[in-house]
Amino acid sequence: AMMVASAFLASKVEDATVDIRYLEEATKQMQAPVMQTEIIDAELALISGVHFELLCFHPYKTVLAYTEDLRTYLKTDQGKVLATFPPGNEDRPIVGEDLRPLHDEARRVVDDACVSDVILLASPGQIGLAAMVVANEDLQAEQQKREQAVGGGGSTNKEEPRRPIVPNIDLLTYLDSRFADQGEKARQDLRLRISETCDMIRALREGKYGCGNHGIDMVKLKEVHKRWKKCRSGETKKKKKKKRKAEEEGDGESEAKKTKAS
Repeated sequence: AMMVASAFLASKVEDATVDIRYLEEATKQMQAPVMQTEIIDAELALISGVHFELLCFHPYKTVLAYTEDLRTYLKTDQGKVLATFPPGNEDRPIVGEDLRPLHDEARRVVDDACVSDVILLASPGQIGLAAMVVANEDLQAEQQKREQAVGGGGSTNKEEPRRPIVPNIDLLTYLDSRFADQGEKARQDLRLRISETCDMIRALREGKYGCGNHGIDMVKLKEVHKRWKKCRSGETKKKKKKKRKAEEEGDGESEAKKTKAS
């Protein structure tokens, strides 16, 4: 019920309200029926639990904001030294499109974080920054592998579209320069928090922190799902039985009243 109520509340927050009758019907088709009254009760409990704070801050906005800031900062005299291209492209000036791979990869990293416990252990800003650091590392590692394959005479697919050249960006130094007015201790604390969040994000690929995108044992998951369906079907049968009993008792009482009246 809480899961359905969350979806119902989310549709309201996004100004795309879904009719509660459709949600009830969808749960019936999934063989896990949740009644309208149960959805409403769960929704009230959910709203109360979050203290009626329905404004959510996501790491995605952090990734977008820092990507836009990097577009302009890396073109300044102070920022130019923070972005380096692979050998053969050292003198190439950086342009806005060079940051698209970093932005897209960081969003994929955030996707993993949002279906894990990391979203509860770090702030959205820290997760967004850490995602960009990890994404930058992944892109550089992938680019080096491609260069080694080409340099070592490895086979390449000529039909494969040419991948963009990704600059290596010193994001931690970028943060130091952008938060220079915060003091040395504050910058060290920020580096420490980002480093810890990076470690958590890297661990997601091993299925840690409850990440739902990696390390899933499908056999166990299917077994749990079957047991859950049995429990739900058992609860539904009990409710129907109680409802029939109440209706029968109600019919009996009404007949008794008619008999007395006659």
